[in-house]
Amino acid sequence: MVSVTRLNIGTSLPLDEDELTPAEKGVLNLLGEGRCTPAYVASELAIESGTARSLLDGFREVDIVQKPYRGLYELTLEEPAGDGKYRTTETVLVDVPFEDDQFRPTERGILNLLSRGRATPAYLAQELDVTQECVKNRLRDITRLGLVRRVHRGLYALDEE
Repeated sequence: MVSVTRLNIGTSLPLDEDELTPAEKGVLNLLGEGRCTPAYVASELAIESGTARSLLDGFREVDIVQKPYRGLYELTLEEPAGDGKYRTTETVLVDVPFEDDQFRPTERGILNLLSRGRATPAYLAQELDVTQECVKNRLRDITRLGLVRRVHRGLYALDEE
């Protein structure tokens, strides 16, 4: 469960924090931690999935949130890293305890993208220009290595431990 009593995203908003509901603060706090799906927001805040989607879409209307891919939301308040597209699959931006040549280009691309935030397999497949099945197989492999963890159904992040 996420604290919804105060906003804790580390950046200023074009809204008055006092006018936000606890659920809206909770959504923004979750987005401050990284990309989210409505299902993840709903489970973390103990609200209906439709309510979570409505809140996310409401923030989208006032340009606080954007959808980099269907069903995936992120804050727009932070400066984007790099050029916004990360199709390079040859550069690993994370320090992994394995030899670089042990990873396929797609696995390196997945690690590269996840180093920039949580993501769904569909989003990763689109960015890497591969099939979702390929991404799911690679995610399974690198999850077993302990580099990636499943945050929620269909939402993955780097395992920072």
